[in-house]
Formats: sequence, C-alpha cells, structure tokens
Amino acid sequence: MRSANDVRAPVGGATGRSTTRRHARLTLRLPGTWVQLDPHRPLLTSKRIRSFVDVAMGRADELAHARHEMRKALGLVIDNAPPDAMLESTFLCHEISPGSPTPIAVSVFTPVQIRMSPAVGCAPAAVIETFLETMDILGGADAWSRIGCVDGEAARRWHVTENGITDGDSDPPLRSFVADYWRTVPGSKSLVLVTVTSPLADIPHTLLELADAIVGGSRFMSNPRFATGRAPSEGPQ
Repeated sequence: MRSANDVRAPVGGATGRSTTRRHARLTLRLPGTWVQLDPHRPLLTSKRIRSFVDVAMGRADELAHARHEMRKALGLVIDNAPPDAMLESTFLCHEISPGSPTPIAVSVFTPVQIRMSPAVGCAPAAVIETFLETMDILGGADAWSRIGCVDGEAARRWHVTENGITDGDSDPPLRSFVADYWRTVPGSKSLVLVTVTSPLADIPHTLLELADAIVGGSRFMSNPRFATGRAPSEGPQ
C-alpha cells in the first residue's frame, strides 16, 4: 500500500497515436493510504487484494468467510471491466487519515474508441467543448460541469445510485456515489476516463470535493518507470 503519494496509471500504450499518449502516465495525488490494482499484472493484483482485505478486516478466524467474499468482490471489479473500456488501474483507499477507514475506489480507463474530428485542435478547452457539444446532441448535457486540471481540463458528471439487494428484501437499497471525469491528454485530442465511486453516499458533496481535488490535481508525467511515495508498515506494495 502507498501513503499520501503520487501514483501513476499508464495511458495509451502501443495503440496510442501521439507521443504524449504513448509515453505519459496520468499521475494522481491520492491522500491517505491506497493500494493499486493493475489488470495487466494479475498475480500482483491478487496479492495486493489479499493484503488490502487483511488490513481492512483483520485476520480473525470468524471473519474468514467475509474476507473471502470481499476478495472475490474486489477481483470481480477487475475481471468484469468491459474490454472496450480499457481499464488501466484501480486504486482502493484504505484510509484518508489514520484510524478512519474510507471506502473509495478510483479507476482510470483509456477507451480507444473516443475520437475527435481532425478539425478539433489539441487545446484542452477545445477538446472539452467538443465533448460537451456531443453530450448536448445525445442529451443530458446539463449534468456535466467543467473543471480545470493542472495540465488540462475535465468534464465531470456525478450522481447517487440506488440498487436493491433482492426482490422483496426489506433492507434499504444500497446507495453509491459515482463521479465520472473525462479528462484531456496534453498535446492530444484524446480523453481518459477517471471514475470515483464510494458507498458513502450520505456525504456526496464531501466526496465530490475530494474527487474534484484528485482529478484537478492530476497531471501527466513523461517518466513512467518510477512512482514516488513510501510504503507504510501495514502491508506490502
């Protein structure tokens, strides 16, 4: 796990068309202690999920089944990601401040089907404006807002979802906070998608402020080999 550090998600890869998209990484400044899950490294991801669950739930024998179910659920987050969405990384928050568990997930996607007209320049404002114009044509444009990023812009939409557990269940529905950010890539017409989710739906505006800060403070770095930060004592990276 990592604490209060910059963590990076690769963007592009061999299919990217611009130098920025091929070689840059989106760096997120995440406060607190987080673990990164990489769908391209399944063995390491499995190890990190096990470590994350052990830290979050403890090692008591009576919680063995609950730990198993939580590991299974987190594994499905990676396994069930639509291939076309191109999930690059998911970051799971253990705690924002010591002793305060904070269930938040941040996922970075690089969908290759997102393309802009050649007439659109690479300026972030022009890319986001074109995206919002498209949303206006498709409907629902009023739900999107613009926010500035360190080296670009993003279009953001958020909502609270409610899902019933089973038909006829008397328990209240499960509520979740979801925020989607389509963020520009410097020197490119491309967009990456950053999604922030949390079951803490009773404090949506607090979560929105945190999500805005994470995406607004993100930047693309050209050196993909190293990530800064220290590993806390509660578990391995």
